[in-house]
Amino acid sequence: MRRTLATLTAVVVFFAGRSAMALDKQGSGAHGGAVSGADSGFGFSGAFSLGVALDNPSYAARPDNSGLTLMRYAVHADIDLVGRRLSIPLDINIFSDRLRKGVNKLGPTEFDAIAGITTTWPLGPGALELGVRVEHDSPVDQGSGNQRYVDVRARWLFSLASVTDAGRHLKDGDVSGWVTLGWFAYNPSYFARPDNTGNALLRYSGHAELSIFSDVLSFAFDGTMFTDREAKRVLQPTELDFTEELIFRKSPWELHIAYEQDHPLDRGGLVQSFVYALVVWGFDLHRAEPLPLEMRNHIPSP
Repeated sequence: MRRTLATLTAVVVFFAGRSAMALDKQGSGAHGGAVSGADSGFGFSGAFSLGVALDNPSYAARPDNSGLTLMRYAVHADIDLVGRRLSIPLDINIFSDRLRKGVNKLGPTEFDAIAGITTTWPLGPGALELGVRVEHDSPVDQGSGNQRYVDVRARWLFSLASVTDAGRHLKDGDVSGWVTLGWFAYNPSYFARPDNTGNALLRYSGHAELSIFSDVLSFAFDGTMFTDREAKRVLQPTELDFTEELIFRKSPWELHIAYEQDHPLDRGGLVQSFVYALVVWGFDLHRAEPLPLEMRNHIPSP
């Protein structure tokens, strides 16, 4: 699998070096990685994404862990009512199953809808984002096992280029990211492990990204852990999701090549992993060049 990822990365780098209309970049949250932004006024921005699993031995295509993901179709929108002080992030994610026959491989098998409300304020050398989100994941073609929850989360965002001269040393790049603490305030059916056991209580996550050459090329690392409200130690992580990512950006286009693994931590069980590529087209009614995807919204896993 890693050999496949390395080969694809080499091919992309080769063609990126030959084309002035090259590629794009990614990340997480409502306005996510952006430490600063408008604190008033109306705004509307978002992105359309098309993804494909290049190598997928175990990543499921439905909430009940059946099938193997092939395609991902996604739409994200940020509606700023009072700048970043009051925003509504919206997401729709649709997945397909490579185990289906013929053109049915491209048809939907899972539909995920996410909506929320966030507010972002300066805090120290970064910014603090507070938000509430509702998610509902449903099978489309067969099976059962809807997953849904309401969570409350706090996220601190940072950017070294905003407080140091790191950008100059990175050819107009940056080292940025965030740390998140989330609480599943209402959770009738969202699991705490990849094998669909337990009931998620807390979410710990972090994201770090190194961008260079005016954000044309980025390397990102993303980790998310969940805890189980049914376990004896409710603060102890029970699942770790880890993603390594290579991102190219030529606004308004982005290309993401990533490898994700989801592991149980407190016991043995199912490990889900896959390599995927994602093409993104972003838009912003008030900007000639839309912000990178990671400055608007996290790319959810199937």
